[in-house]
Amino acid sequence: MDRSQSLNAPPFFDGSNYAFWKVRMRAFLCAIDEMVWDFVENGYVRPTTSKSKWDKAALPLANDNSKAINAIFCGVSIDEFHKISYVKTAKEAWTILETTYEGTKKVKETKLQMLTTRFEEVKMSDDESFDSFYGRLNEIVIAKLNLGKKTEDAKVVKKILRSLPESFRAKVMVIEESKDLDEIKIQELIGSL
Repeated sequence: MDRSQSLNAPPFFDGSNYAFWKVRMRAFLCAIDEMVWDFVENGYVRPTTSKSKWDKAALPLANDNSKAINAIFCGVSIDEFHKISYVKTAKEAWTILETTYEGTKKVKETKLQMLTTRFEEVKMSDDESFDSFYGRLNEIVIAKLNLGKKTEDAKVVKKILRSLPESFRAKVMVIEESKDLDEIKIQELIGSL
C-alpha cells in the first residue's frame, strides 16, 4: 500500500508537488486535533521554566506542538527532513517548507498576479473538449487557492460562460436568462453544459 494513502501515517512529501502535500498535511494535522494545526499556524512558545514547574496547561500545549512537528518530520523525505531537522516548533518547520516551495510573500504575490492573468486570458478553443478546458481553468483556481487566494464560485461561473466558443452560445444564453449567476454552483453549471 502506498504510504501516502494511509489514514494513520502523514502524507509523504519528497520535494515534488508541494501544494498537494500542503493541503493533505493540513487536513492530517487537523484530524489529529484542531489545536495541533493551531500550533503550525500560530506557533508555540515553550515555557522557560523546567518541566517540573510547568502548570497543568503547559504540558498539553507542549504535547500538541510535539504531535505537529512529529507528523511533519514523519511526512517528509530525508532530503526535506535535513532542511527542518534543527527546528523546535512545528511552525518553524512549516514556514521553512512553505518559503522553500512557495517563496517569500513577494514571490507569492508575483505568482498570484501571473495566475490572475492566466485566469483572465484562458479560453476554450473550438477543437477542445469542455473537460479539458475546465481542467485548465480549475488548475489555475486551485493554484491560487494554494497560495492563499480563493476565487469565488460566481467569478468562475462567469469566466466559464465568457470563455466558451460560439458553439455553446445558445446554451450560454439559456443559462444566463434562467439562472442567477451569483448563486449557481460550478458543478450545477457543468451539469447544464
